[in-house]
Amino acid sequence: MRALVLDGALDPAQDLISSSVDQMAGFQQAFDAFAADCATRGGECPLGTDPAQATARFRALVDPLILAPASTADPRGLSYGDAHIGTLQALYSEEFWPYLYQGLVELAEGRGDTLLQLADVYLGRAPSGIYSNQSDAFSAVHCLDDQRVTDRAALTDAARDVAQVAPFLDSGLEIQGAALDVCAFWPAPPSGPVPHQIDAPELPNVVVISTTGDPATPYQAGVDLAEQLGGSLITVAGSRHGAFLADVSSCVDRAAIAYLTDLTPPADGLNCSPDAA
Repeated sequence: MRALVLDGALDPAQDLISSSVDQMAGFQQAFDAFAADCATRGGECPLGTDPAQATARFRALVDPLILAPASTADPRGLSYGDAHIGTLQALYSEEFWPYLYQGLVELAEGRGDTLLQLADVYLGRAPSGIYSNQSDAFSAVHCLDDQRVTDRAALTDAARDVAQVAPFLDSGLEIQGAALDVCAFWPAPPSGPVPHQIDAPELPNVVVISTTGDPATPYQAGVDLAEQLGGSLITVAGSRHGAFLADVSSCVDRAAIAYLTDLTPPADGLNCSPDAA
């Protein structure tokens, strides 16, 4: 292998449960960043002007959907689950924040159209009602890459941990038992030891890019992965999942392209900021 760039990566030495809890903590961090931005709109922000109260305001909007969906032009309506999925989709990148803002404004008025559209984007649903196979492909890869978790007590404890680190996703209902995911029933075993430390001394100097506010693959996972690989770390400031060639920062693009084309390693401890709007 000549060169390898990993952007928005996970730490393979971390067990699945702790990785999942850390990921939800990352989404709470992204939600808090969105709430702080929303608060600058003053009284127009559906989460209020005090970011410290944003989680409570969000739950006041979403929790009623447990009993009754919000109306939408689509006859499905907006369910509690789809409201969360739509919110998570918007938190992957600051570019989606205006849609989340609009969706929450609508929800405050009893409508769920924009949040349902965001959920459909996440799930790969076309207007015709046909779903892409992206979720199926994700499950196939995930179930072969990661450990199987079949201990319901451990999953229940993890669900309670998620409620603590990501309170904006907590319904407030008592958690009494957690369901097994699809991988617990997958017919083929994982393809390798999981979790595991990387042991690949023949690799070149791998470049790992990690974003400080990445909700899906938290920053520290990239730091730990770069250390395991003995590679170079590029830190990118921001709240989004992935940064390379994403029209975010010319700093990270230049450094990674120079490495890929000329094998020029990035400067030690390189920190990149988003380009000015």
